[in-house]
Amino acid sequence: MQSPMLTIQYLEDSPDLTQLDQKLVVNKLRAAAERLPFTHLLVGWHVPLPLLEACRMEAERLGMRFLRWQPLLTTNKDFQSDPTWQTEGLMGGKVAGYRDIPEFTFFCPNHPAVQDAIYRHLGKLIRQGIYQGFFLDRVRFPSPSTDPINSLACFCEHCQRKAAEYDIDLEGIRQEILRSTLEQEGRISLVKTLLTGKPKLEQAEQSPKLGQFLTFRKRSVRDFLALISQPLSEAHLEIGLDYYSPNLTHMVGQDLNTMSECVDWIKLMTYAHTLAPAGIPFELSGLLYYLTRSTHLSEELALELMGQAIGLTLPTSFRSLEEVGLSPLALEEEVKSGVDACSVPAVAGVEMVELEGVTRLIPDQIRRDLTAIKRAGPAGLAISWDLLHIPLDRLDLVRQVYLGKI
Repeated sequence: MQSPMLTIQYLEDSPDLTQLDQKLVVNKLRAAAERLPFTHLLVGWHVPLPLLEACRMEAERLGMRFLRWQPLLTTNKDFQSDPTWQTEGLMGGKVAGYRDIPEFTFFCPNHPAVQDAIYRHLGKLIRQGIYQGFFLDRVRFPSPSTDPINSLACFCEHCQRKAAEYDIDLEGIRQEILRSTLEQEGRISLVKTLLTGKPKLEQAEQSPKLGQFLTFRKRSVRDFLALISQPLSEAHLEIGLDYYSPNLTHMVGQDLNTMSECVDWIKLMTYAHTLAPAGIPFELSGLLYYLTRSTHLSEELALELMGQAIGLTLPTSFRSLEEVGLSPLALEEEVKSGVDACSVPAVAGVEMVELEGVTRLIPDQIRRDLTAIKRAGPAGLAISWDLLHIPLDRLDLVRQVYLGKI
């Protein structure tokens, strides 16, 4: 039996990053590797050179693949951007990032200046010759879950131009969505379609073109990924991709089938207990708030509707969704749906970080989740998301439960 892939992300950009002690950083990596046979170290995008070189040397000593963890369609300190690159929402304004954080503010993948700038930036990183591959993050549109009317994107001139090549009237779609969501049935239909990717027969009357729009966005993201991954492939570098939890991807323009063609492996962000962007409870709670504020649906009915749309049994209240998250059975089904849709190895993302207000994890829950993920049969695990904030005893649980080693 082939050994599982085990990836670990390390040194995400933060205000404290430049002050970290090199010995502490290396020792944390060594301690983690003593507990788990990691195959890949995915190191952050704004790491001071002495720390970066220390991590590279330690990864080489430990036999770990050394990959650059690189966000693409958001700004970061290592990449100069332009505010005009931001995606444009239904109401015509630029879509703000989560809590107005620049690292969560997205660019349009159809913008020629965005494509050119990112292509050139990756070329510069490739020429450094220190990475064995790239782990590509934030290759998508922003999630509209917390504010579907203002955050569903993109309708900019570049998207309109690309859409016209496929005989898609993007402005007409914008007006139709705004018109249909004046009524509560249209708002319910909007949420169902965001979760399923296309209107069902009974929904089509309210929003016949929204599914076409979501399909167009998937094509846009796939085309962008194909463009960006080309020089990486030509340089014979390994390519990993950060991918939303499978049943939430229609909201952000990702498609496992087509994106698998551009990469070597995919990490599924199956975060069942995370209250932050890409966490399943966070994304679903945003839609839940929208439904309960704008329709007659109660929390229980809204959660039932969303669960039926994605084919998972969800908690029956907002509080339970936030505090408990997904059940192990729902997590197993979510991971399996991603594994089945991938044509490349898929690893299951499992949150192990300890961050106040973001995760609330306990050992028994971690054990149950790991058992469920193992049953789903992924190619391995992506321990998420920054080793710096992961208690080492949680890695012991992975060794015991997922690898079956004492």
